[in-house]
Amino acid sequence: MTLIATSSSTERALRPTARMSGGREPLGLNKDDAVRLYRWMRTARRIDEMERELIARGEAFFQVSAAGHEASAALALLLRPDDYLHCHYRDKALLLARGVPIVEFFDSLLCNGSSHSAGRQMSAHLSAPSLNVLSLVGPVGNNALQAAGVAHQIKWRPERPIVLCALGDGTTQQGEVLEAIAETVRWELPVLFLIEDNRLAISARTSGNTFYSTPNGNADSFYGLPIHSVDGSDPWPVGRRSASW
Repeated sequence: MTLIATSSSTERALRPTARMSGGREPLGLNKDDAVRLYRWMRTARRIDEMERELIARGEAFFQVSAAGHEASAALALLLRPDDYLHCHYRDKALLLARGVPIVEFFDSLLCNGSSHSAGRQMSAHLSAPSLNVLSLVGPVGNNALQAAGVAHQIKWRPERPIVLCALGDGTTQQGEVLEAIAETVRWELPVLFLIEDNRLAISARTSGNTFYSTPNGNADSFYGLPIHSVDGSDPWPVGRRSASW
């Protein structure tokens, strides 16, 4: 049971190679991993750009940007095929890294018959059952309870898979999230809660207004669940800290 609070930003997330110096491999990742990670992150940004172009031309009508959240793709280097992902709606790079085809994002954007839901699901709410990617939810916070439910079912598997549950900072104050964390602690469920904190809940500032960022400072645990903060604009600490749990 672990909760990570990350802080997202935009452009710096696209410069992982800036951490490589003197020919040394950064933070335990080899060069092949670094190239793959950069490719996933840059591809996610390019998909964003192309989606905006389609909307500007009137060929699509609704787009959810993943800008600033690309570093979550670093987790794909640590997750196993038998792990489950209940992603945040901005986890485009992580979904690419998991194996979701590029064309799937555009099929979803256009809500056509070739999409994962045959056009019935809202744009950007993907799923990939063959990759253990659970359907992204519209009502934010619902995925936390669902993640706890999946964790109940897989807890005793000998391979010890986990469920990744990604959330926004504003979502953490939803009752469903607090219930899910309490359930996870009570039953010692294998859930990794990833909070992608960009310090905004739509238009409201979240700093000092969440259970992990309080008026008295940052908390190191909640309901007995340890909280680890990393710089989500830099993929290396995201991957390195995650690997240590």
